[in-house]
Amino acid sequence: MLKNRRIKNLVKTLLVFIAVVLPMFTLTANASPATTYTVTLNSKGQPVRTQDAYLPHRTVMELRLKEPEDIFIDDQDILYIADTGNKRVLKYDINQDEVILELSHEQFDKPRGLFVTESNDIYVADSGAKTIFRFTSDGELIESFGRPTAPSFGDTAYEPMRVAVDNRGNMFIIGQGVYDGVIQLSNSGEFLGYFTQNKVTLSLVERLQEQIFTEEQKESLDDKVPLTLTNIFVDQEGIVYSTTMGTQFNGVKKHNIAGSNIFSHPLFSQDDAIDIYVDEDGIIYAAMKTGTIFVYSSEGDYIYSFGANNLDPGFGMNREDVSGLYSSLATIAVDSQGRIWTADDDQSFLQSYKPTEYANRIYEALRIYKDGRYEEAVEIWDGVLRLNQMSVLAHNNIGKNYLYQQEYEQAMEHFEIAGNRPFYSEAYWEVRNIWLQNNLKIIIILTVVIAIVLKLLQIFDKKYQILDVPKSVFRKVYHVKVIKDFLYMFRVMRHPIDSYYELKKGRKGSTLAATLILIVFFVIFMWYTIGKGFIYQFTQVEDMDFNSIVLGFFSLIFLFIVCNYLVTSINDGEGGLKQIYIMFMYSLAPIMLAMTFITLMSHIMTYNETFFLSIALLIGQVWTFINLQLGIQETHNYQIRTTFKSIALTITFMVILAVVLLIITIMWDQLYTFIETIIKEAIRNVAK
Repeated sequence: MLKNRRIKNLVKTLLVFIAVVLPMFTLTANASPATTYTVTLNSKGQPVRTQDAYLPHRTVMELRLKEPEDIFIDDQDILYIADTGNKRVLKYDINQDEVILELSHEQFDKPRGLFVTESNDIYVADSGAKTIFRFTSDGELIESFGRPTAPSFGDTAYEPMRVAVDNRGNMFIIGQGVYDGVIQLSNSGEFLGYFTQNKVTLSLVERLQEQIFTEEQKESLDDKVPLTLTNIFVDQEGIVYSTTMGTQFNGVKKHNIAGSNIFSHPLFSQDDAIDIYVDEDGIIYAAMKTGTIFVYSSEGDYIYSFGANNLDPGFGMNREDVSGLYSSLATIAVDSQGRIWTADDDQSFLQSYKPTEYANRIYEALRIYKDGRYEEAVEIWDGVLRLNQMSVLAHNNIGKNYLYQQEYEQAMEHFEIAGNRPFYSEAYWEVRNIWLQNNLKIIIILTVVIAIVLKLLQIFDKKYQILDVPKSVFRKVYHVKVIKDFLYMFRVMRHPIDSYYELKKGRKGSTLAATLILIVFFVIFMWYTIGKGFIYQFTQVEDMDFNSIVLGFFSLIFLFIVCNYLVTSINDGEGGLKQIYIMFMYSLAPIMLAMTFITLMSHIMTYNETFFLSIALLIGQVWTFINLQLGIQETHNYQIRTTFKSIALTITFMVILAVVLLIITIMWDQLYTFIETIIKEAIRNVAK
């Protein structure tokens, strides 16, 4: 009896456990690919997860919207909605959750874009009516702007999709199918021209066609047109922003008065930018059609992105129940409390997001930095670091604040963590400049003292032979055959033709010394690969595939030697495999010296001095190639023309041989897999 009671109690406990815990696992599975997962960039420029910057706030579906294409929020937190499918504009109080005005007009056909000025005038872009309407805040029509009559406008299509207005009343209009740029009208509707235009981008094939095709062939090709802009925005200072779909790194732009992009670097985004909004602090919010929202600083620095769309397989079948999940994100705006508002023009709902503490701290720090209060900004960024110790954004901005406070060494530390080489270089230049100013006298004195000491040593040695012992030791070391043969490569640099002749005849150099040169070159190459200063070390050691580096190093060298031997063997070359090997190694001195110089100087030089390192590398490469060319010419007793032909054939043969080896490797992998499958199948059949 007691045993049965225990069993019943155990069953009850198990059922309760299942009833409580199982739903928890189910909810976790459905919510795991959260729509507000926030992504930023690490120091290597790779997307990584970070703290959530926004959380879903409200989903508004009771307004009976139909294909809303644009929204705008004024300074009173009134949300204006271009309800395109219903041919109306709504004024919606987001704080009171009520519609305060339904703006309809008999001429409305397809109201797709809107903008509200500081005086609360409402501008509506209607592509169906081919008109820009201007209303008062109460919905009374003030004026309308139809197709411009200026001759310069020509027969350009005029179907306004989006509109933005500056402080002087000038209108910036995105027209459907207009490739010439943003249509700009004055406050009276006069056509002022095109504000900005995307450049035509050509693929590699199209560029080749431009170079080699005749004019007749070019005429048969399709016309190349630039990408059209998808949206336009004017901030409180009158600065114009735009979005373009179809480009990943130029989809978001900030324009000067001439229409050029202010950002010095392309903004990281997706290729489906559909809308843009800028808040009072200059923070830029860009909406992607597929549901992702990108956030940038006023200077164009990528802060983070978040969002998702209902094509994400991780949301399962209950996608309509997930907040912030879009079928087609159409537009974006931000209210005075920093909440992001969006609209889906497919499912016709509004979705808002509220910022987390993490986001608010970032925006506060950016605001204080913009005001020039650098010490306060550092304290707030330290708070961000407590939430995310490896935040590249925080380290970058702490570095900038220290830089403007002239705390250069501290700035360098944070820029190095953030992987920001240009700013690190700027801070390092200041540190180096201060060090030179403080130590210039000592450097000059030491230089003079060393020069005097060397001169005195020379005088006393001539009179008293005080350096005879060191000279004797040096001569003994130098005359060790392998060392003397090794150092002979520096004579090859200066007198290549005579030196290669001596190498060919076997009077100078040796296979052992050539092998020693190869080992030293490998050490220098590896040092050059991993040992440069932070400014010039673009790949971190932990990201390097040393197996591939080492294999590639030796493969290229020996592949060249073998291929050159095979090519010259059938072209009456006099050099054997051993002679080619020795010749090749002794020709490497210039590039070895160049790599050594660059690696050392990379710890001293800044970005502004990159030119000198590039010149050093170029000199080393050209000098080595000339040495190699002269070496092949002398080793095989070729004329200049035959030498270059031999080099070209060697390189061609190297490529062919590399491709053949690659094919063999792939085929071997497939053969190995095939044999392994047969053996496993045979074992399985025997076991049965």
